[in-house]
Amino acid sequence: MFKSPKCSLLKFQNIILIIFISLIAVSNCRSQDNKAKLDEAEQYYKSAQFDKAIDILMQVSADSSDREIQKNALRFLGRAFTAKGLYDKAKNALMKLLKLEPPLVTFNPDYEPPVFMKLYYETRKEYSDSYLVERPDPGIKTMAIIDFQNNSIENKDKFNPMEKGFADLMIHQLNNSTGLKVVERDRIQWIMNEIKLQNKYSMEGAVRLGKQLGVHTVLLGSYIIYNGEIWLGARLVKVETSEILLTDEIKGDIDDFFDLSGKLSKKIADKINVTLKETKEGVAKETKSLDAILAYSEGLALLEKDKYQEAYDKFLEALNYDPGYDLARIKAESIKPFKS
Repeated sequence: MFKSPKCSLLKFQNIILIIFISLIAVSNCRSQDNKAKLDEAEQYYKSAQFDKAIDILMQVSADSSDREIQKNALRFLGRAFTAKGLYDKAKNALMKLLKLEPPLVTFNPDYEPPVFMKLYYETRKEYSDSYLVERPDPGIKTMAIIDFQNNSIENKDKFNPMEKGFADLMIHQLNNSTGLKVVERDRIQWIMNEIKLQNKYSMEGAVRLGKQLGVHTVLLGSYIIYNGEIWLGARLVKVETSEILLTDEIKGDIDDFFDLSGKLSKKIADKINVTLKETKEGVAKETKSLDAILAYSEGLALLEKDKYQEAYDKFLEALNYDPGYDLARIKAESIKPFKS
């Protein structure tokens, strides 16, 4: 029986539709399977069974059918290779990840061990041939905060770790601003080692660091703790002109360090015309406990020396002082697979 061209075309369209739906179903099944494998590999990683994690992640990262799953597999593959001390392989995984941009690939150092962040910065430098900080929006303002300088005379050694603690605290406070990106401490420490910066507390050192990073401003902070009180000082330097935009200080009871640093952050934000946002639900909580932030700061110092077990113990100590200290908990969890 003769079939009209219209009927033949309709039959052909139906066949194409069936094939298309079948391909989608196969793709969805593959994505679900890879997602399950990725979850399994993550559990192996967290339990320090790195070889098992790597075997699975190598398979998943080779499948480009789902870009997001592939990117997550490469992220964990980089971490797993790093934990095994296979740094070249870790960097190779990270390079593959960077080649999948855009969007911009970033890592939060609160959730990552320093050795992994260092490999990420090295890979980023090789990929872009630049030390410049990446900005998702070219109009966003950028700032680097150098570790604070401890000018205390009384109990100076006791409060030395706060050089990192105060910088870390203000980075988190100022990063909660509209239109401002504050460079993470890990990156600043890495680049200072790279360019062999001798005096990080000098104006010349700050400007040199700022130019390498490509940031607009650098914050130089210091503190003095004496007789139960703390003096916090800050100088904000404009990198392009070496101009000091702001010199300010704030003083109060040492137990009020969190509120004092918050007030100083507000002054700095006002000076560069950015707005500090109210802390939102879901944002990692800081601490107002002096003992907790001291233990946390000691943990940061130990991490820079690759002493993971001792740093882990310090983060747990911080949690003992303040069980609600999210940053200490996150940091402990991030380095748990690396500790001996």
